[in-house]
Amino acid sequence: MKEHNSVYLAWQSTTTREWHVVGLLKEHNSVYSFNYTQGALASDKFIPFNGMEDLEQTYRSKELFPLFKNRILSSKRPEYPRFLKWLGLNKDDATAITVLGRSGGLRSTDNLQMFKKFEINDKGEFQQIFFAHGVSHLQKSASKRISQLQPCEILKLCLDSQNDYDKHAVLIRADNPAEIVGFCPRYISQVITKLLNDYKSEVAVSVESLCDEAPANYRLMCKLEGVINSQNTIDFLRQSEFQPIVRY
Repeated sequence: MKEHNSVYLAWQSTTTREWHVVGLLKEHNSVYSFNYTQGALASDKFIPFNGMEDLEQTYRSKELFPLFKNRILSSKRPEYPRFLKWLGLNKDDATAITVLGRSGGLRSTDNLQMFKKFEINDKGEFQQIFFAHGVSHLQKSASKRISQLQPCEILKLCLDSQNDYDKHAVLIRADNPAEIVGFCPRYISQVITKLLNDYKSEVAVSVESLCDEAPANYRLMCKLEGVINSQNTIDFLRQSEFQPIVRY
């Protein structure tokens, strides 16, 4: 099954504030399946979702599970075309999996978020699209600087190891003039830190698109790309939190 037909589910502990990869949603031949991943075992505070209480079971359905369906804006809503524009998707690309992976399935009422896993090709090249986080909490000068950004403009990644809320936090900075324009999403910041520190990978981040009219969480879309050597690729792909508890 191709990776673009799958999306991972991340859960944030309300006590430690750490993110864990707890589930994997896939679509194949119009059938959805969901499995819990090893990350669901990492915290004793994690509670399985309603209707999917067995961590060792594979759940299948011809309809998208309610947990995920409730996180997708209905195509019947008048603002749906604008929503797709914010996500950088056209109508033909807007499958449930694609929309969840690009939007994150964000809801203000819980601590869940969806994302695509880094895809690494045979040459060790990887690419990841994500929205800059924390934009609404930045100073006014940062908001003005974001509006001045251009597609494909190169940005900088800065490890923020003294961050009180996330020891793996990664800042995104623009240059000329220098200004912090956001954060990498917390659920992938640890992966980025590993790529930079442990693997010494060639990593670059740039502006994929900018939409000033969008809500803050969809305003600045970034593209992370780089190269990782073959041995580190094997190690990277074996990350335990991503592995289903039951393989199928």
